[in-house]
Parts: sequence; C-alpha cells; structure tokens
Amino acid sequence: MRVEGLGRVRRAAAIGAAAMLAIGLAGCGSDSDAGEEPSATRTFEAQNGSLEIPADPQRIVACGYAVLPLLQAEANLAAACEWTRELDNMDAETAAAYEALPKVAPDGAVSELDYEAVAAAAPDLIIMGVPARVQSQLDTAKLEALAPVVFLGLTDPGDWRVLGEQYADAAGVSEEYGEYKEQYEARAAEIAGKYRGTLGNLTFAGVCNVCGTEPGEFYREYASSYTTNLFQDLDLQFPGQPADPEAVHGEYLSVEEIGRNLGDVDVIVYGVEADGSVSPELQELMASPLWQALPAVQAGNLVPVRHSHAATYETALLALDSIDQALAALPANQQQ
Repeated sequence: MRVEGLGRVRRAAAIGAAAMLAIGLAGCGSDSDAGEEPSATRTFEAQNGSLEIPADPQRIVACGYAVLPLLQAEANLAAACEWTRELDNMDAETAAAYEALPKVAPDGAVSELDYEAVAAAAPDLIIMGVPARVQSQLDTAKLEALAPVVFLGLTDPGDWRVLGEQYADAAGVSEEYGEYKEQYEARAAEIAGKYRGTLGNLTFAGVCNVCGTEPGEFYREYASSYTTNLFQDLDLQFPGQPADPEAVHGEYLSVEEIGRNLGDVDVIVYGVEADGSVSPELQELMASPLWQALPAVQAGNLVPVRHSHAATYETALLALDSIDQALAALPANQQQ
C-alpha cells in the first residue's frame, strides 16, 4: 500500500508564513499581555533532563529528525532546520508546508545554526532531533534563553521509531502522528510472513548510497543503519558489527576489502533515488571488478530501496512497498 496523501488540512504552511512577521520579537515569545493568565506547562522527560515545557506549544522550532514527523502531525511549527534528505518522501502538501517554514540551519549542519533566526521565530519550544554525537555543537545556553529546549538525539538511524513518537508528544500532537503506526506495523508483519520461508535463512548486508565516501572506499551498513533499519521489522538477518564499537551501525572500508567484508553475505541492500537511479558514489562502486565478483552480485541477490531515508511511519510505508517489490524479484522467490 503506497501512501500518497495526508488527507488533512495543513496548518504548518500558515504558521511558517506567520513566523516571517515575528522578526524583532526575540525574547518576547513568553511574555504575557497584561491581564492574561500564564500559559500552562507540563513536565517532559528528555535526554537533557526533566523539563517544564508548554502544554500546548504554539511556536515550535524543530531540527534534525524532528522536522518531518512534526510536519506530518501538523504541529505548530514556526521554523525548522533544513531536512532536504526526505524531500522525495514528502507528498505535495507536506513539501509545501516544509518550504513555507523559515529555515534556521543547513541540512546536516547544526554547527551552523542561525541563533538570530531561531530568536526571530519567537519560539515557545525548541525540539532538537539531531544525532546525539553532535549535541556538543549546539550553544544550548543561548537556545535556553529563548525557550525550553527538548533534546532527543539519535544514536543510530533506527531510533526514529521511538523518538518520532517522543517528538510528537513534546509538540502535543501524539494522536496525529500515531495515525500511521498501525498501518506500518501491519505492512511490516505482512512482508515478514511473506518471505520468511524463502529468505529467512539468508544473510543480508547494506551499502550506503550517500555517505560521502572517498574514491576507493565504500560504507558498509550493519543492522539499524540508514537503509538497513527499514528491514528491522522484517525478521531478516543483518549480521556483523563495525570494528570500532563507537561507529555503532556502519563503517567506511576500502574497496579492496570488499571481498573479505561482503563476500560471505547472501544479499546486499542499498538505497536508490525515488526514480530508481543510483548515486554517483554507488555507480563508482558498482563499476569495480571487485564488486562485480561478489557472490551476492553474481547471483543477482541485490535489493534496491526507494525512499531509503524514510524516518517516520508514514514515509516508511513507501519504503516497505519498494522493499516488498525488490524482495519478490530475488532469485529465491522466482524458483517457487
């Protein structure tokens, strides 16, 4: 089942446009007009501690993995960090809402966060969903002077399942975000059951398509990495781990090592663009005689995955459709 539309009225675009009127309001976002009651708050447990946050936040600044789930759940976003990695996963309404928001940092570069732009958005809540490893790049004190800061950072890409629900909880839109969880779980269970008999004893490995590799190297994805995490609920085996435990879910390796590293796996998965095209770095890898000599490649046991950067239940449904199609085409399923 492919999810093409949200079927809900978007508020984020209007809120993003309204944020442009907030220039010069830094420091005023929490001031109450004379005679108004203070906004209600509640306690929220984040990775950076127990926080008092608005019970019904109206002007949220979101970054990292928090951006798309909050857009899809119609949270009250006033600004966001760029999240271009999932533009191909957004339907037209979501993309329009995203484009309408003022952007406060480039994609994947929280070290370049524009604190003045955050202040101009007059936030009453800031939700940071950037990876845990880059938390130290934030000037948290400067952000906390503007609004409560909820930090919920990923350790590995597969954490989106848990953290997406937490972002929605902090933003007060849990019911809207959870709408697609049951659909996702049902679809994953369907695919797992469909291929358990033919693929359950095979071993899988992933190769990253956009990990910024240098010439002569590739990025091996282990379980719960950028693309492989989408197989996490399908009961398929992704053995192995990086030599450096701190790498957690993947590592850069020389192409010369590819036979030793991928020569004993049965199936290789990798991400492709929404139109099915392959990134330049994967094209280079696949042109190597060492890649072409891998048993999995020679056997035709390759699984290209569209929407491979999906990090919400709604967009992961798109990825599951692509995975289902690619698994069905494997030789093991053609011999039935």
